Amino acid sequence: MGQAIQAQCKTLSDIQVNDFLAKENNPIDVSAVIDFSSPEGFVNALRFCVTNKIPLISGTTGLSAKHFEGVTAAKKIIPILIAPNMSLGIANLKSSIEKYLISINTTVKVKIIEIHHTHKKDSPSGTALDIIRFLESHHANKINGLIDVQSYRIGNIFGIHRIEFQSEDGIINFQHIASSRDVFATGALKAARSINSMEIGEYSFADFLNKKL
Repeated sequence: MGQAIQAQCKTLSDIQVNDFLAKENNPIDVSAVIDFSSPEGFVNALRFCVTNKIPLISGTTGLSAKHFEGVTAAKKIIPILIAPNMSLGIANLKSSIEKYLISINTTVKVKIIEIHHTHKKDSPSGTALDIIRFLESHHANKINGLIDVQSYRIGNIFGIHRIEFQSEDGIINFQHIASSRDVFATGALKAARSINSMEIGEYSFADFLNKKL
């Protein structure tokens, strides 16, 4: 992800990218930190941002309850965006799912299938877990039983997420396929442009979309 973000920044005149931990950097010159690293790297980024009161945008997955305790404390000091997937496609996917679930008058069984490259460490993916939270938080009354999650690690696949709803009437699928990491980099950079105008607190990617990134 770091390489994808740097590649996009080379084509932009309003954003410069550097390693926030580099000794030659002055925190005063850092407008936001974008983190797509690891749970350990997330801790370093969060600490740096809180210490210097710099907004944080993180797409790092595999975070534990302990990490989110840190987020709870940090959101009282800085604007912080935690989003395992920053693609407009996933946002549109969730919007389509919401419209479907609102329209039905019955319950459905839910299956999520997610497929990523063989080097992805966390399973299920952060995006799959985010979709589960979305479904359980907003549409629990429409879900029949536990959500079945199936994870596969194959080749160099950037990300496939398929959500299957099964009812007595049949099966309906919603799917998003990421063709490259560029879609995530684009979303993160759009968030970086606007996060300084946000008040202190924790935000989802949908919050930024509602403000028309």
